Amino acid sequence: MKISKLTFLYIIIFSIFPLIIFSQNIIEKKKPLLDILHQVENQFGVNFSYANKNIENLKVIPYQKEWDIKKVLSHLEANCHLTFTFLTEKSIVISQKLEIEFICGYLIDFNTKAFVEGALIISGSKKTYSSENGYFKLANVSVNKGVQISHLSYPNLIINTKEFTLKQDCLQIFLVQKVENLNEVVINDFLTAGIQIKTDNSTVINIKEFGILPGLIEPDVLHQIQKIPGISSVNETISNVNIRGGTNDQNLLLWDGIKMYHSGHFFGLISAFNPYLAEKTTIIKNGTSVQFNDGVSGTIDIQSLNEIPDKITGGAGFNLLNTDAYFQIPVSKKIGFQMAGRRSITDFIRTPTFVQYFESAFQNSNISTEGINQENRSKTASNFYFFDYNFKFLYNINEKHKLRVSSLFVENSLDYAESGTQEISVDSLASSLEQENIGIGAQLISEWNSKFSSHVQTYFTKYLIKSSNSDLLNDQTLFQNNEVLETGIKINTNYRLKDNLKLLNGYEFSELGITNAEEINKPLYIKSIKNVIRKHAVYSELNFTSKRNKTFLTTGLRLNFIEKFGTFILEPRLQFLQKINANFSIKVAGEFKSQTVTQIIDLQEDFLGVEKRRWVLSDAIEIPVIKSKQASAGIHYKKNNLFIDLEAFKKTVSGITTSNQEFQNQNQFIKTSGDYFVNGVEFLINKKTNNYSAWIGYTYNNNTYNFPNLLPAKFPNNVDVRHSVSFGNTYSINNLSLALGILWKTGKPHTMPLEDNPINFNGIGNFINYSYPNSERLPNYFRADFSSTYKFDISKKVHSYIGVSILNLLNTKNILNTHYTIKNNNELVTISNHSIKIAPNFTFRVMF
Repeated sequence: MKISKLTFLYIIIFSIFPLIIFSQNIIEKKKPLLDILHQVENQFGVNFSYANKNIENLKVIPYQKEWDIKKVLSHLEANCHLTFTFLTEKSIVISQKLEIEFICGYLIDFNTKAFVEGALIISGSKKTYSSENGYFKLANVSVNKGVQISHLSYPNLIINTKEFTLKQDCLQIFLVQKVENLNEVVINDFLTAGIQIKTDNSTVINIKEFGILPGLIEPDVLHQIQKIPGISSVNETISNVNIRGGTNDQNLLLWDGIKMYHSGHFFGLISAFNPYLAEKTTIIKNGTSVQFNDGVSGTIDIQSLNEIPDKITGGAGFNLLNTDAYFQIPVSKKIGFQMAGRRSITDFIRTPTFVQYFESAFQNSNISTEGINQENRSKTASNFYFFDYNFKFLYNINEKHKLRVSSLFVENSLDYAESGTQEISVDSLASSLEQENIGIGAQLISEWNSKFSSHVQTYFTKYLIKSSNSDLLNDQTLFQNNEVLETGIKINTNYRLKDNLKLLNGYEFSELGITNAEEINKPLYIKSIKNVIRKHAVYSELNFTSKRNKTFLTTGLRLNFIEKFGTFILEPRLQFLQKINANFSIKVAGEFKSQTVTQIIDLQEDFLGVEKRRWVLSDAIEIPVIKSKQASAGIHYKKNNLFIDLEAFKKTVSGITTSNQEFQNQNQFIKTSGDYFVNGVEFLINKKTNNYSAWIGYTYNNNTYNFPNLLPAKFPNNVDVRHSVSFGNTYSINNLSLALGILWKTGKPHTMPLEDNPINFNGIGNFINYSYPNSERLPNYFRADFSSTYKFDISKKVHSYIGVSILNLLNTKNILNTHYTIKNNNELVTISNHSIKIAPNFTFRVMF
């Protein structure tokens, strides 16, 4: 007989209904224990003695009237966790049990609703760990004692065993992840999971919680930060990150407090920092803490995992450019190690991703994969690879003192061979380029008491780029070196004046030496210049939080002393946020900053024409100390998963030179110093649901040079991208995540030759007649990116995910830069750099 859908539905409803009624009757049958005790006294003629606190709020299912007194008391003991003792035949004392047979519970993350594995649960001498499904059980625990729950990612929690006896089932315990007390979070999961905005207006990216962003299938730090308003790259590289109109050498880049002078693999297309040992990245655009020096445009502070894990964890994976692995190894409760390594596969396998990255990185340079150089009729071939590795030692000396030692090594290596064809009878020559950054640092973190703590840090960093550039036609080789050596020590003390008032004091010393060397074999020419600058600084900062957590103020002063120049530089800093109500906040920030190091570009063929920048020190004359002043004000609004951020800023940076602005027009060979001024507005609106996040961002920058010795003195900055609009959205369902984003921006300025008379002869040679500097703009930029990841479990302890991304999904041809040169004495040639073409990538990872 065929049953209709409606009939089937009725059967189900009427089958379940009696069960619902029955379960409700059971719940309703529970009565207060006090009423049950009165009933027992009347029925059996006994008297109970007890403390009210032991029986209040307790309910129990009534006993059956045919039971005898012993069975009744056994029933009450089993359901109330109490002990009933006969003093006489009619007098019974009720007391709490000294031990509970067992307690059990499930640990659940409050935000993600995921089970919490690996938490330590302790009660007296009994302890256990939560399982993969968050479950734990402790047997024979003492009554009215504390149960402590500890986990690295969550604050310690203590629950009285009495709480477990109030329920028949295992207790569900929801844990909220740790939040720093000094920097209350304004918004969580900004754009995507793992990105936070804090009350000091800094943006923090928690790597382990990071979700997905368009074009990214791995948490590449320096690509992630470009999704934040006000941060971009005018030429698509992470080695040229522009924060509010500044150049990359005006960014302070730190890894575990170690200053880094190199940021990218593939000469700027991939971050040089392995993302899987990084814990969080903090980005500060204004109102920087006084403990940070240099970086007049912004600060990027990357911190690796800083706690000793309970068990060995790690992971490994590959994509179409590199393979990597990382491990966290606890030796004991006091000692642990972290290590990670990554190496390119580009010298073994030339994937489609590698081809697109290679063409983008080495376009318009001497380098090619292999082929015939038509200009000098030579055969060419090149080989390129990169690697990096990290090591960290963690030692908890005791409860109050922790020692951390970090090291990082990064290298890019390129070999380029050139040999003559039949038209040229010169022996083959080889060129090479190596770029490396080594950093070693140690930190001693001490909590002396509840009010006073200290943080002592020392570091050494070395950056080296060296090349040998061979000219096949002239049998000539040019050797170039740029070496940076820096050592430093910083001592911070933190004192809690009141619960809402904290004082930071500190001292910092650094010694920075830079060497630039060149050598030519024919004719023999050798030049080497080394400069050293030592700096001292003292600073103090006050951090105030109102008792109702509505007002947040950080203000301080930093006093720098430069030994070489005998100069003092005073730098005030300010960060302020006021909550008007639960949804609306206003923010104000300001800072003075300075730096004594910059990058210059003397020759367009420096370092094989690939990495044209070299670090130099200020000399207070031709290369001044760079100084900045910045002020900003804005608002935050958040309600019902809608977040709006609006901020306006004004920034002045003085002491820049024409040599570090990469001019390729009439100002290219003029050496002078000047300023730039930026007025800007950053706006972002972000709407989220449980599974979906969408945002639209807009940035306006008006960035203008002022070089008094140039004519004209004022003209648009080389990185003046006036308007930028971004749209992105992410969607997650179960273990699948998808992201699609679009970026549109106005083209960067450039200078055109005069149409009527582009080339002139000055009696010695030809030169280009340029129009007004940066008076024209390149075509507008447009790019769409896509990414997707899928997570799955290989076993109970081994987790995995796969990811696919496509950069420049629509294969849009964008011009990043254009300049002009003269060939054959009278021919004007246009040279353009283009954005990366459509570039797919794939990753597979396992974690345990």
